Amino acid sequence: MNDIIAKVSSYDIFTNLIPGAALVEFLSRSGIYEVDREKLLANLVIYYLVGLVISRFGAVVLEPFLKFLRIIRHDSYSDFIEASAKDLKILTLLESTNLFRSLFTACLLALLTLWLPIDGTSKPAHAGTLTWILGTLAFLFLLSYRKQNEFIRRRVRHARAAK
Repeated sequence: MNDIIAKVSSYDIFTNLIPGAALVEFLSRSGIYEVDREKLLANLVIYYLVGLVISRFGAVVLEPFLKFLRIIRHDSYSDFIEASAKDLKILTLLESTNLFRSLFTACLLALLTLWLPIDGTSKPAHAGTLTWILGTLAFLFLLSYRKQNEFIRRRVRHARAAK
């Protein structure tokens, strides 16, 4: 068990485990999924796998859509690689950017599960309140994602200008 924990990077924790745990906990409290609190290792695996799906959905589906809408922008990949070699803070910013993207995605997926029940159950009585809370959180994480992305772009441009 210690070997597994030692191999989990901070990127995995922030981008996969935390958003996965948040979504699974939401699903559990909404009555959509039941978490067995006694099976810690099994829960961690589920959290990680759900988080992995959240992360990939955010990167493969939502990020290109947000780029298309011009909500976020990226500079060239070669400039990013060059700049991140000079400025290690860029990689730290990238990690938090991906966390915000994953949390934004988790909120959207939670909204989806709230309004499109998977097993045919009706939505919870407090679905309106949850929708407002999740929508607000999604908006907050989207703004945070955009802000962090802009920090990275500025640092890349600064590194490129310092050549």
